[in-house]
Amino acid sequence: MAPVWPVCPCCEQMFVQVYRFKDGGEPFLLCTECEAFWWPDAVVGEGTALLLDDVVAERLGVADGRVWTGRTWSDVLEPQE
Repeated sequence: MAPVWPVCPCCEQMFVQVYRFKDGGEPFLLCTECEAFWWPDAVVGEGTALLLDDVVAERLGVADGRVWTGRTWSDVLEPQE
C-alpha cells in the first residue's frame, strides 16, 4: 500500500496511509505510529488530527478507555487496497 502523505505531520515517524472501517467500509487516513486519524476530506496536519481511539470509541459507543477491550485493530479496521 502506497502512502498518501510522505510523513505524518504529528510524529514525523511514519507514512499516512488509507484504511477503512470493516463494518461500513468508510475510508480514512491513519498514521499507525502515533494513531493520528483524518477523514478523507480533512486537511492532513498536526492541528487537524483526531485520535484513532476517540473516533473508534465514538463509532462503537464505548468509553475511550475501553475501546480495545476484547477487540484488536483487525476487528475494526483494515488497510484499503
